[in-house]
Amino acid sequence: FVANFCGWPGEDAERSYRRAMSYIGLFKISMEAEADKVEQVYTYEDIERVFAAGKHAALLSVEGATGIMGSREIFREFYAAGVRVFGMTWQSNDLCASTKLPEGVGDYGLTDTGREIIDEGNKLGMIFDVSHMSDKSFWDVAPLVKKPLVATHSNFRSVCGASRNLTDDMAREIIRQDGMIGLNFYPKFICDDPAESDIAALLRHLEYCLSLGGENNIGFGGDVDGTSGKYPKGLDETSSIHDRIIEYMLSHNYSEELVRKVAGENYLNF
Repeated sequence: FVANFCGWPGEDAERSYRRAMSYIGLFKISMEAEADKVEQVYTYEDIERVFAAGKHAALLSVEGATGIMGSREIFREFYAAGVRVFGMTWQSNDLCASTKLPEGVGDYGLTDTGREIIDEGNKLGMIFDVSHMSDKSFWDVAPLVKKPLVATHSNFRSVCGASRNLTDDMAREIIRQDGMIGLNFYPKFICDDPAESDIAALLRHLEYCLSLGGENNIGFGGDVDGTSGKYPKGLDETSSIHDRIIEYMLSHNYSEELVRKVAGENYLNF
């Protein structure tokens, strides 16, 4: 996924829309400039074709939906531009509440406008991302979607109590829908004491997902931009983060079959 952020704190909707479309424009320019290495994909058939050509595939997604201004028409613009995964919130907005609620505001969940966007997304075939959604928003959205939910960068609250992480019931619902959960590398979402975060601690979240029956529903989520350069001990940006996790797993008796699933096979199957 290539995330396009749409909704800074305090930013008005029109400005957010202009910035989001400008990011999409820059993304497409980059795709043209690096066409020999990477290509934007819209469908699974595109992914197969691009991989067969020996290139990387980039799927456009949105985190935070302030920029669609509650409009079905603008939402369709994003889909036409290639957005296939849509996170409705980062900060709480007019679609739904996030885990970041304004002071004094309760968890209001999914709004009527949010329900309209879910309805439109179901018609288009959009995949909805529940990372950052409040608990009530999650449970309001879960029964409405036609495609399985994804939590692109969320860990497990039973392992680390951060509100950004999934409860057991949320994780089970995503697994029941045959959706996907992406492991988040941010230390504050790995351990209650971030100083204790390392690769082994990150993999405790993987083990927990396996205990819930999610072997086919777990992958890497990263949140590489969102970590602000902070990673579990043993990981940094001097070499491939994913490769180092894979090497660690293989050297600590995880099966090659499971490693393949977590490293990308589950996402491709999804």
